[in-house]
Amino acid sequence: MKKYEFKTDQWYVSHINAMEETRSEFSFPEKILVADCTLRDGEQQPGIVYRKDEKVLIAQQLDKLGVDEIELSMPIISQDDKEATEKIISLGLKAKISIFSRALEEDIDVAASVGAWGVRISLPAGDLQRSYKIILNDDEYISKLLHMVEYAKKKDLNVKISPYDTTRTNLDFLDRVLQEARKSGCVDGVRAVDTVAAATPESIKYLVKRMKRNLGDIPIEIHCHNDFGLAVANTIAGLQAGANIISSTVNGFGERCGNAPIEEVAVALKVLYGVDLNLDYALLKETSDLVAQYSGITLQPNKAVVGKHCFAHESGLAVAGMAKMHFLSEAYVPEMVGQKSSTVIGKKSGKKSIEIKMEQFGYKPVDSQCIDRILSEAKDFSIMHKRNLSDDELRSIIEKAIQIA
Repeated sequence: MKKYEFKTDQWYVSHINAMEETRSEFSFPEKILVADCTLRDGEQQPGIVYRKDEKVLIAQQLDKLGVDEIELSMPIISQDDKEATEKIISLGLKAKISIFSRALEEDIDVAASVGAWGVRISLPAGDLQRSYKIILNDDEYISKLLHMVEYAKKKDLNVKISPYDTTRTNLDFLDRVLQEARKSGCVDGVRAVDTVAAATPESIKYLVKRMKRNLGDIPIEIHCHNDFGLAVANTIAGLQAGANIISSTVNGFGERCGNAPIEEVAVALKVLYGVDLNLDYALLKETSDLVAQYSGITLQPNKAVVGKHCFAHESGLAVAGMAKMHFLSEAYVPEMVGQKSSTVIGKKSGKKSIEIKMEQFGYKPVDSQCIDRILSEAKDFSIMHKRNLSDDELRSIIEKAIQIA
C-alpha cells in the first residue's frame, strides 16, 4: 500500500494521522468499490421524486464520477421507473446496474427481464422486523432466503442479499443465515445494514468482523444511516473491519436522516486515511448540485465538502491567515472537489478582507482611513440585515467611501 502522507500540495492534515501508533489500529481492503443508491434509497427521502429523464441524467453523472455500481429502485413501482431503468441499462454505462428487490419471484423476474446485471434481495433479519413485519421464524426465514437467491442465480444475476436491520439482529441467528448463504454458492455479496442507525462505530467493526468469519471471501457491503450523525464514521469503521463495498448516496439523501454521503466518505478516506476510491473527485460538487437540483432539496450552506459556503471565509483572522498560507484555514484545497475558496464580507470581517475584495473588484489601493470607513459601514449593514453583503452591496459602499476620500 502506498505510504500515507499527511502533508501534500492538496492537503495538510494532522501529523498524528500518519503515526504508526494510530495507523496500526486499522487496515483497509486493497480494493474498495462504491455502490451508489441515490436513485433507490436516496429517492426514499420524503419529498423527493425523480422523473424518468432526471434519473437517466443522474445515472450518467454517477458513471462519470466513477462509481462502480448503481442501485436502482424496483421497476415494478411504476411505468416511469420501469422505463427509466430500461433506458439507463441501454446506455451501456461502465457502472454495473443492479435492482433493489423484495424477496419475491416477480421482482426478480422483472429485474432479469430489463437486463439488469444484478439484484439486491432485501429480507429483514432484525428481531423486531421478523416479529412485526414479515412474521417468519428462523427456519422459515432461511428457507425463503435460500429459495430466492437460488431463483435469482438461475437467471444469471449477480446476487447480493440485504438482511436489513442487521445491527439489531440476533447474532447467533445471523451467523446461521450467513453460513447457509455461503453454502448455497448463490450469494455474491452481503449487505450489512444499520437500518435505523442503531450502532456505534465499535459495534459496526465487531459486526463486520463476525460476518467475515462466516462469509469467507464473499464481499460485505456497508450501508449506514445517519440518525445520530455517525453514518460516515460507521461506514469507515466497517471498511476498516473488512467490508469492501460502500453503499452510499450523493448528499446523504435517504430515509429519515439519510445515508452516508459519498462525497464525505470519499474525501475523508482519501485525505485522512490515504485510501483512493478512484473517483473523479473534482466532480463531487457538480454531482451534488445535479442531484440537489432534481431533488428540490436545498442543502445546508456549510455542508461538508459540497456546501455552498464550505470554503467561504468571513472571519478577519481566518482571511488574514489564508492570505499568508492557504492551509492555515482549510485542511485541503477546494479545487480537489470542484469548489473554490471565497472571502465574504460581514460583521466578523477585517481590513484584509476589504483589501482582498477590492483587489478582486479591480479597485486601486486606498489609504487605511478609507478601508476603515468601508469596513465600518459593511459591519453596520451586516448587523442591520443579519447577513453577509452581496458583491453589489459591497461595491456600493466602496464607491461611496472612495468619493468621500
